[in-house]
Amino acid sequence: MKKLLFVLLTMLILGCDPDSKSDTNISGYYFPVKDLMEGMVYEYQSVNDKNAPPEYWYHKSVETDSAFYFTGTYYDEQFVVRQFFRAEVVSNGLLLQDQFITAFEDSTGVQSQLHAEIKYGNAFPFDVEDSTSVFLMQLKWVMQEDPLITTTLTRNRRFAGKTTYNYNGTELPCVEFKLVEEVDNEEVGHLSKEYTGKEYYAKGIGLVYYKKQIDDNFVLEYELKGIYTMDKLEDKFNATIGYNE
Repeated sequence: MKKLLFVLLTMLILGCDPDSKSDTNISGYYFPVKDLMEGMVYEYQSVNDKNAPPEYWYHKSVETDSAFYFTGTYYDEQFVVRQFFRAEVVSNGLLLQDQFITAFEDSTGVQSQLHAEIKYGNAFPFDVEDSTSVFLMQLKWVMQEDPLITTTLTRNRRFAGKTTYNYNGTELPCVEFKLVEEVDNEEVGHLSKEYTGKEYYAKGIGLVYYKKQIDDNFVLEYELKGIYTMDKLEDKFNATIGYNE
C-alpha cells in the first residue's frame, strides 16, 4: 500500500498549446506537446535523498482526425509501468480522458490496471488571471469491489506567478504553482491525508521541479535531470539486468 501511495503522490497531468499568445496565457511554459510526436523521456531525481528512486516519464503526443492528445507513462526504478494518462489538448487547457495506475501483483503474480473515475477532468489550465485562480482535478479508483475500497485524489492547483529555476547551470524563466492535495481512502470509514506542495514549469521544457510536504518526516522533492529518447531508457534497463547485445 505504501508503494501505491507513492505512485499517487507522483501523479503528473501536464501539457501546453504554444499557439496561444494572450497576456494571461502560460501554455509556453508547459511540455511542448507539438514537438513530442516521437516521444521523449523526462528523468527526475531526488534533490536531497540519494536513496530515493528516480522517476521516468515518457511523454508522447498523438494526433487523430478529430483531436490532439498528450500522454504520459510513468516507469518506476525497476522500469515497470506504474501509471498512464491521456488528455485532450483544447484551446484553454487539457481535458483528462483516461488515467490508470498499475495494481501490484496478487498471490499469482498478476498485475492489473485500475482506471480512474474522472470526477473533475480539468488536468491543466493554459489561461490564468492572477494568484487567486484555483484549478481542481479529482480522480477516484475502486481498489477492491468486495468489500468496497476506494481511493480519491483531489488536487487544487493555484497559480503563484512567475519565477526562475536553475536547470543544468542555466537560469530559466518559470511559472510557479502551489498545490493542496488530499488522498482519501474509504474502507468502512474514511482515512484522509492532506498535504501541500509547489511546482516549477520552465518555458519550452515543462516541469523542472516539484516538492510535496507529506509530513515532517516525508518530503518528495524532485528536479529534472535529463530529457532523452526511449532508446536510452531501454539501455538503462538493459544495464541493470546485465544485458548486452
